[in-house]
Parts: sequence; structure tokens; C-alpha cells
Amino acid sequence: MSEQPSSAPNDAPGGSNRIALLEVEINRLKQADILNQTLLEISNAVTTTLDLDALYASIHQSLNRLICLPNFYICIYDREKQLLHFPYYKDEKDTKNDATIVLFEEKSLTGEVILNKKPLFLDEAMLHQRHQANRVQGSLPKIWIGVPLIARDSVIGAIAIQNYTDPKAFGQKDLDILIRVSSQIAMAIDRKQFHGALTESEQRYRILAEKSHDIIMRFDRQGRHLYVNPAIKSLGISPEDLIGKTHKEMNFPDALVEKWESAITCVFATEKVNRIEFKFPDGPWIDWLLCPEFNSDHEVISVITFARDITERKQRELHTSCLDRVNKIIITANDIPQMLNHILDTILEIFDCDRAWILFPCDPEARFYEVPFMRAKAQWFLTPNYRVEITPENRCIRREVLASEDPVVYGLGSRNTILTYIWNIYQVKSQMIMAVFPKIGTAWEVGLHQCSHERIWTLEERQLFKGLCQRISDGLSSMLLYRQLEQAKHYIDNILNSMPSILMGVDPEGRITHWNKQAEKLTQVPAKKAIGRYFHEVFPELASFTQSIQTAVTDQIMVEKTKIGQSVGGEVRYKNIIIYPLTGGENQGAVIRMDDVTEQMQIDAMMVQSEKMLSIGGLAAGMAHEINNPLAGMMQNAQVIFNRLTKKVPVNLAAAQKTGICLDNLYTYMENRGIIRQFENINQAGSHAAKIVSNMLSFAQKGEGKKSYENLLLLMEKTIALAKNEYDLKREFDAKKIHIQIQIDPGFPFVACEASKIQQVFFNILKNGTEAMVEVDLKPSFRIGFTVEKQMAVIKINDTGPGMEKKLQKKIFEPFFTTKPPGKGTGLGLSVSYFIVTEDHKGALEVSSSRGKGTTFTIRLPIHG
Repeated sequence: MSEQPSSAPNDAPGGSNRIALLEVEINRLKQADILNQTLLEISNAVTTTLDLDALYASIHQSLNRLICLPNFYICIYDREKQLLHFPYYKDEKDTKNDATIVLFEEKSLTGEVILNKKPLFLDEAMLHQRHQANRVQGSLPKIWIGVPLIARDSVIGAIAIQNYTDPKAFGQKDLDILIRVSSQIAMAIDRKQFHGALTESEQRYRILAEKSHDIIMRFDRQGRHLYVNPAIKSLGISPEDLIGKTHKEMNFPDALVEKWESAITCVFATEKVNRIEFKFPDGPWIDWLLCPEFNSDHEVISVITFARDITERKQRELHTSCLDRVNKIIITANDIPQMLNHILDTILEIFDCDRAWILFPCDPEARFYEVPFMRAKAQWFLTPNYRVEITPENRCIRREVLASEDPVVYGLGSRNTILTYIWNIYQVKSQMIMAVFPKIGTAWEVGLHQCSHERIWTLEERQLFKGLCQRISDGLSSMLLYRQLEQAKHYIDNILNSMPSILMGVDPEGRITHWNKQAEKLTQVPAKKAIGRYFHEVFPELASFTQSIQTAVTDQIMVEKTKIGQSVGGEVRYKNIIIYPLTGGENQGAVIRMDDVTEQMQIDAMMVQSEKMLSIGGLAAGMAHEINNPLAGMMQNAQVIFNRLTKKVPVNLAAAQKTGICLDNLYTYMENRGIIRQFENINQAGSHAAKIVSNMLSFAQKGEGKKSYENLLLLMEKTIALAKNEYDLKREFDAKKIHIQIQIDPGFPFVACEASKIQQVFFNILKNGTEAMVEVDLKPSFRIGFTVEKQMAVIKINDTGPGMEKKLQKKIFEPFFTTKPPGKGTGLGLSVSYFIVTEDHKGALEVSSSRGKGTTFTIRLPIHG
């Protein structure tokens, strides 16, 4: 210090200040230099480091030289999925691995930075407030700074630093450093994401190209293959064989090479998309799309081509053209020979074969077939209209052709060989034939011959031939239809005459135009005499329908009259009459249809009655269930009272002693007063009522249609009990006074039947017998016998009623037949019983009776169903 010049005393303070300012400036410059050096390191790392994880660690290390950063993290924001990914996370208290992904929370500190798109500097007080509002996740720091990562004006994440011990660990300069660093980090992340997306896109398009069914290739200006996808293998070529080579070097046909190279050169020259179609020799048709590929200077650097197999489309175009030619022939033809000869000329040209022909009939069971139509090249011409006797060999051919939906091929490339006689007679080396099936008549057969050489009929040729044969079938159908009009008219007449209804056609004036066989049968008026006459002259009872016919014809509506009663031979018959107006033609008029519905009305009435009986049965079953519940309660309570008054059990004895009652004296009292007997009467009456309810339920229960082996005697006893109660309710006759005698053979078997239906039969017979016996002043009785005759169970029910005459016995099982006064019967009971026995059980129901000697019904049921 002694060597330094001394300063004046008054200059000492000023010199110290300058030195202090100088030191501050030096420190500032040092800090600025360190900051610039750090930012340079980070910038270089962003530029040179490809691995983001290594870049994050490098940034943390560089920043740590400027700021003590024990707690530092970087997060990436996925806006679409609303997720936060923490690829880099270093913290003294909270632990997260580098792969942590959490849901984005708007009220978190990081969420606030990302949503506001602004840096956030929080001191201890601010953090405490946010902690109170549950906006701090994890441990509470003393100070926290967060800065958004912004790339292309969008927030892609955030960086944050925090300190848990020193509330003054960071300042404004640290925030400025983070802001400057954030742009570098955002750029690195954005670049990485872009390159990742680009790589993924390139990989995806490469996968698409590799898996594409279209052939994708890339060419340079010399026409060399730069890329070929695996789809080229469909042409029998390996991609490796083409790479680096031109089409000419691959020895493709010169014509194709010239066409391909011209197309590629055109794209390089015009810088426009080009498109050509070509066909490989004996191979597929190809649609070739050529597209220019540009570099950044908009120069064509290569041509990318897409080749697609369009063979099927070309075949469809060819097929459509050929079919159109045949369709025009069919439309303009005047007759079958003209049409078929012209079609054969066209087919001969299309297939370039030696002979085309049609034979009829294609029937293996016929004795002969003819070849009425043939066209051929001059050297292979044969005169048509010849007849061929069908031999076993060509009978086999006809069967095979008829059985096949596709053309049948003979000769080279087929499992079928040309038969010797065909070779000898027709000099055929290959042939293709197919049956055609007009909508009218027998099948025909169309064939092609190749005589000059052996020929393989391709799949495309077979499909085209099949389509042409279908058109021939359509043409034949149209032509043959005209020939069959008379047959069709006759066929329609047969249909009308086969109907059981009366059908007659009338014109608007009411004159008959058609008269079917049923009309002839019922009126005894032949069609020749009826046609042309007014309908009311032939059917006087229809005179009132004149206005209805005019209404139907004028308004084009159907008029229907149902259940019209007419007296025929002293019997009322019912008819439905429907008048249909003729529509869709020039001829106006109507068709009158008459149907006798007398039997149908009887069946309908039977069905209604059956439904009523089912409803009554259901009601009876419901009532029985409702009666059972209180009845059981009454019987049970009566038994409980009886037990508590008479049984010397400890509980009863204790209760009697407590009240000063002696049970013996009480029992003696009740016995003397008849109370014991009254309890027994209550129990007996309840049991009897329960038995009646049980029988009612059994009878009302609907059968399931399944048979089971039943005890017929038991079913009879239940039915008798039910029948007696049924007549007690009517109070017309005391059915309990009827004497019933039952005899059953020893070993009488159980019988396969539907119990409820057989009960119904028993009930109907007993009911009829009881009602009959009421009419005579005799001692009413039933004799019921159960015997077995020839594997049949026989039940005979004999009553002592007045009996019936023979003429009544013949009608007794007819529906609705009854001898009772109105309101006393429906006439359905015995007819239903007859149906149950004969139809449902394949048995027999018979009646025998004499006037004044009672009636016997005999039921025969198969024992085993």
C-alpha cells in the first residue's frame, strides 16, 4: 500500500465510493457473464441433445450454478386429455418418478400458471392463503416460482422451483432467469414432439404402404425402382428383385416398358399427375396412378405410383357390353328362331369358338333331344334340326348340366373329358355347356364347341357365358309366354272351378260373364246358359243386390254382406256374399263370391260357448280358493277351542285351576248340553265343505294336454259328489236321493287319459241323466259299471229315465241339438263329450235307449292312450 500514491484527505470518501461501485459493477458483470454462459450452455444443450430426459437434467445442472435449486420440476400439459406429465421432478419432500401422470387441476399452482399463461411468484404469505384454499398440492413451501412453457403461442407445460426453508431464497432476478430459460425448454420440447409426431406419421404411412393391397412404387428420373411395397408379390415378383433396376432391366415386354417409361417421363416433365391402364400378357388389368414428389424447392425428385388390379372392373365392363348386345336382340326379335340364331351368331363372335348351339329338351328322362339352332364357322358347320337318341352317356351329361348352377366344362383344364362319341361325331376338343330354365316349359341347353384346338375356358369366360345363358332364359321366357296365354287362361279357369265358393263375374249392367262349376252344381244351370243372362234371373234371391253391384263397380270398393239367412228345403242356411270390383283393366264389372257359412256359424257359437264355460270354470276355481281359506280357519279354530276345553294338558289344567274351574265338570256339562256333539258336527260339516271345494277345483282345473294314468273310479266318485252339489244348489231336484250303484271288475287298471276332460264327460252324462229322471215318477238310480274289453276300458252309465226314440239317438251327439226348452240347455254338452272321447282319447262314445226303459251311455277308452 505504501507504493500507492496518497490521496488527499477530502478525497478519501469519494475514492471508497468509486471502489465500491466498481466492485458492484465487477460482480454484476461476473453474474451477467455466468448467466450468459449458463444460457449458452442451455442453448447448446437444446440444439445438440436429442434425448429430452438428458436435456432436462442438463438444464437443472446449469441452473443450479446460478440458483440453488434443490426443488425443481418440469411438467408437460396434454390439453386434449387434461393430463399433466412430469418427465423431470426433483424435490426434497415430495416424491414423483419421471413417468408420473396426474389429472390436470385448474386450482393448483401449476394449473394457475398454465391457464393464465403468465409466470407466478408466490411468497410465504401468498402460499399460506392458497394453502388455506386447498390450492397447494403436496408439501407447503416457503417460496414458489412457476413459469409457463409457451411454444407457437400455446402453453405446452410449465417449470417451477420452490424452497421449503428459506422464504427469501429466490428473487426477481431468479424469475427473469427462469423466463429466459423457459423459451429454450419450450422450443426443445416442441421440437421433440414435432419430430416424434413426424416419425410416428412416417412410420404409420410406411406401415400402410407395407400392408396396402395396392402396389406402391417410387421411381427416380432414370426409371429405377427406389421403393416397392410387398403387394408386388401378387404378380409373382419380389420387391428385392426390382430395387435399383428399371423395367427394361427386368426384361418386361418392350411394348409395356415403352408405355411405362413414357408415363413416368411425362410426370417429371409436366409435374402433374398421370394415369394409364394396361394389361399384363395373360395376366390382370392394372390401373396405374403416377404422382410427382416434390422437394422444398418445388422440384420433382421422384414419382410415386399406385397400381390397382382392375381386372374385375374390366370384366364387368366387357360383360355389360356383351349382355347389352344380347338384350337388344331379345327386344327386337319377332320370334324364337330369329332371336336364338342371332344370339348364337353374337356368342360365336364374342368367344371366337368354332360352334355354338342350342338343344331341347335338356331332360335326361326324354327318349330324344333335338338341336334346332346352331351357328358355326364354315369348316365346322353341321345342319341343325336333327334328332339324337338319348344314350346312357349323354343322359349322364344332361343330369350333370341340370344339377350345376354354373357352366360345365369338358376337355383341357377340366376334370371332365370329352366323350368318345362326341369326338367322333362332332370333332370336339373342348366344350362348355349350360342349362337354361325359361319360366315356362322344360329346360333348354346352350353349348360352345372348340374343334380346331384344345382350349382352357377361363373363369372370366365361364362367368360371361353364364350371364349370356341367363339372358337367353329371359328371352325364351318372354317368347314362350305368348304361346302359353291360352294355357294360362285354362289354368285360371281350373282354379276358379276348383274353389268351393260360388263365383260369378258380372258386367256393370249385371249380366253374367263368368260362371264356375260350383255355381253350376248348386243352381243346376250350365255355364253356357248362365253367361249373358242377368244374375238375378239365375239367382232370384240376389235381386236386392243390384244396387250393391253398381256401388262396387262405380266406387271401386268391396261390398260385403254376411250371415244372410235363406230357407232351403225347410232348413235355414246362412251365406256370406262379397262383391269385388274389377280393377286395373279396361273391362269393368265385378266378381260375386257366395259361401255357405252355416256350419261355420255353428262352430263359432260352439267356440263362444266353450269360452263361456272356460270363464265359468275359472270363476269357480277362484271362488273355491276364496272359500278354502276362511273354511280352514273356522275348522282349525273350532278344533283349538275343543282341545282347550277338553284336553287335560298342563297348560289347560293350570288355567282352569287359576280360575277355579274343574275340567272334568266342564266336560260333563258340555257333554250333557250336546256341545261336544256340536263340535263334532262343525268338524264334519267343514270336512264335507272342503271335499266339495276340492272336487270343484279338480273339475274346474284346465288340462295341460298331457295324459297320465288315472283311477277312473276315483274320478267318477269325485264327479258324482260334484254333480250332487250342483243340483242341490238349483233346488229343482234332490240329487242326493238318487241311488247310485257302482260295479267294477277286479283288477280294473288305471287308464291313460286327461283327468279333467274325462271328468267333464262323466259330469255331462250324469247331468243329462239326472235331468231326464226328474221328468218321470220313478225311483231315480244310476248303474255304473267298469269293465275291460280287448285292451279298452269300458264304462257304462245307465239311468232309469224315460229313454229316447231311435231318431233322437242319431242326433244326440250333434252340436246344438237339445230336447230341453229354451234356456235349459245349449245342446253342446254331449257333442263336447263325444269330441273329447273320440278325438282327444281315440275312444268311442255310444248311446242305447228305448222309450220308457232308460238310457245307457257306453264310454270306451284305450287303456294305454
